[in-house]
Order: sequence, then structure tokens, then C-alpha cells
Amino acid sequence: MGWAVAIFDGAGVFLAMSFSLLTGRVSYVMSRAAALHWSSYSWVGALVMAIEHIAVGFILGWLFAWLYNLFVKE
Repeated sequence: MGWAVAIFDGAGVFLAMSFSLLTGRVSYVMSRAAALHWSSYSWVGALVMAIEHIAVGFILGWLFAWLYNLFVKE
């Protein structure tokens, strides 16, 4: 579960930032999102944001699966 969330989260953020960089659309939104991370509105920033989201997505996915298995009894 952790890897699934990590891959989808990281890929989603990277694709959104890539779309924004290539087309210029939603550049204001993505530049504001980049300001919340340790990155800038650039290709390097897109990679940094993807790595951050992969790490946090894995942790949150693993935590959710662990809590689900802890509290759901079959």
C-alpha cells in the first residue's frame, strides 16, 4: 500500500508540474505549490517535489495500511 500511494502521488505531482511547465497553464497554482516545498518552479523543482511526495506518500500509505490492519478484524 505504501509503494502504491508513493508512486501515484509522486507521478501525479511530477506530471502536473510538467504540464504546467510545458504549457504555461496553471503556472500560478504550481508556483504557489512549489513555494510550499523545498523547490522552485522549474524542472529541478518538479523532480524535488516528486521525490518529496514519493517519500511522504510511502509513509502515509504504510501508516494507513498499518492502522487499517490494526483496527479491522475479520
